[in-house]
Amino acid sequence: MSLDRAGKSARKTPAASGGKGFTRKAAPESSGPGIGTVVAGGAAALGAAALLKNPGLAKTILGKANAARQQLMLSGFALPKSVLGNVGSSVEASIEGKTLKPLKELFSKQTLRDAKDAYKLNAGLPGAAQHAPLNPVLPGPMPGRLMGALDEATQKSHLRAGMSREEAQSAVLQSPLTGGLAEALDSPASRYLVPFRRTPFNQFQEGLKRLPGGKSGSTLGKSVYIGAGAAHGAATADDNAPLSIPLATAFAARYGLPYALSALAARHYAGGSGNADIASQLTPVSEYGMSSGLIDPTRAFTKPAAFTALEKLLGGQ
Repeated sequence: MSLDRAGKSARKTPAASGGKGFTRKAAPESSGPGIGTVVAGGAAALGAAALLKNPGLAKTILGKANAARQQLMLSGFALPKSVLGNVGSSVEASIEGKTLKPLKELFSKQTLRDAKDAYKLNAGLPGAAQHAPLNPVLPGPMPGRLMGALDEATQKSHLRAGMSREEAQSAVLQSPLTGGLAEALDSPASRYLVPFRRTPFNQFQEGLKRLPGGKSGSTLGKSVYIGAGAAHGAATADDNAPLSIPLATAFAARYGLPYALSALAARHYAGGSGNADIASQLTPVSEYGMSSGLIDPTRAFTKPAAFTALEKLLGGQ
């Protein structure tokens, strides 16, 4: 017998090579889960059982969790884009109407008062007041709540400038969705997969109408925004996926789609790269789409939009 480093005797066994030698006795292998795993699993099972017995509590918890998920999705560039879009809608109205009244009404004290009132009543997401139980209000100045308040105040400024209610909703990309599309997006599952609907769908529909040959918009407006988009795209052709194009697209409001397409075309012909990344950021709401709800439903918690925005700002990506 001999002593190991700890001074304890070691059992003599044949070496792995078949010769003589001394080896430690192998520690016994675990034959089951550790106590921590058992306790955690038991706690989860008890929690699930308690929620099943109390559907109201389960609905409240799930509603709050989904509300937090939606606000984390909006924590990046969504709020700045929304502000730019609201200001841009007044610029657009001033260009088309050849009057500064929309801009004067937007920057009036009444708009600030309207924003404060709307903030108190807002249900937590832009255009989501009719589904308040599914979009509960979270404490604090959440991005979606701020966006909804600003949208409401901007619409009222357009009304004071002489627009109809329907035109004011259209101007800030908040026209209610109708027909089969609205019905398809009205189920709880679709609200989870597509939490932001009015703004991106309105941007697409209104933008198509304002492409060359479209029935909406003015000739002056189309010339201004398409020309500005082309100049912007050519000027940023050397930059890989510049953030300025998505922000300018949001500012273009209902002309956002013509502006973006013009900018991307100019970048392409000038040899620019990163256009696919720019296209993925064009929606003035959130970088999170339907795929994140299907492929990685927890992504909003593991990587909030604010982190992605910070990476783009610091890394220029």
